Amino acid sequence: MISKRLLYVVFSFVLLVFGCATSQPKIPVDMASAQPGDQVMFQGKPVKLLGPPISIGKPLPSVDLVDAMTMSNVDLYKERGSVLLLSIVPSLDTPVCEAQTHYLGEKGNNLPLSVSRIVISRDTPFAQKRFAKEAKLTNLQYLSD
Repeated sequence: MISKRLLYVVFSFVLLVFGCATSQPKIPVDMASAQPGDQVMFQGKPVKLLGPPISIGKPLPSVDLVDAMTMSNVDLYKERGSVLLLSIVPSLDTPVCEAQTHYLGEKGNNLPLSVSRIVISRDTPFAQKRFAKEAKLTNLQYLSD
């Protein structure tokens, strides 16, 4: 008869191997909505954005943001000449935005150190700081608008 301990070890091993082997579902990305311009695609329909469009190679407009870790004001316009990888999400506490932020935090470690990885969201700085700590993604800069 197999001992309970051996059965427990085998069962734990099987759970570990097959439980951790599940892959995350692919997040569908509408590449047309990520192009620079004055509109985005929302549920397959174009939605016009307010204000002047942001263009590749052009300076960012001056916008007051708050750094979640230091509570200091940040204006990305002053970072002119720096390489910034911006991830702009509505809220870190939604599945797609969380996945996008994890991707930036985990895959972004392969980028050169000269690239600043920044997440901008509508969340309060306190919520951003909580998210960063819970998700173990403190290697990103979180800015609140």
